[in-house]
Amino acid sequence: MSRYRLLAMLALAIAGSMPPGCGNKTPIQPPGMVQPRPPTSLAARSTPSGVTLSWRRPVTYSGGGRMNDLAGFEIWRAPVGGGPEESLRVGTLTINDQERFRQERNLEWTDTAAVPDTDYSYRVIAFTSDGYRSVSAGPVEGRFSPSTPAPEKPKKKASPGAVPQVDHSGSQQ
Repeated sequence: MSRYRLLAMLALAIAGSMPPGCGNKTPIQPPGMVQPRPPTSLAARSTPSGVTLSWRRPVTYSGGGRMNDLAGFEIWRAPVGGGPEESLRVGTLTINDQERFRQERNLEWTDTAAVPDTDYSYRVIAFTSDGYRSVSAGPVEGRFSPSTPAPEKPKKKASPGAVPQVDHSGSQQ
């Protein structure tokens, strides 16, 4: 046998004993298993600049695995009583790499284009960097009421016979 033939057979034997490819191989998941869970605790409130939505972001896929590729949220708005054909995407909240791994799960977004004294219905959809989308959270209704003042914190009333306290500026409380 020639030396080249022997080297070729040795190279084939070594190549055949090595596993193909590299990296972490996991089973292929059906799309329903890697779809993000929907946001939770969706709420809407009027603020001086518009309707502010708040929600808790998902941390797992619908299949139960821990999600690490959350890319953001789509915010959809429709008039109250309107059908799906009247729904418009009014915003997108993107999540950067640093925010993706934060422990804080509460997020907010404000609809600054809301028309005063108009009732809206909002939905929020989570999406991953691969383009998988959750089912929508909501609907939740919100109204932009810029003329309604924010509720004040109740002031403590002094009990009868209490001595008023004086702060450093000298004024009574």
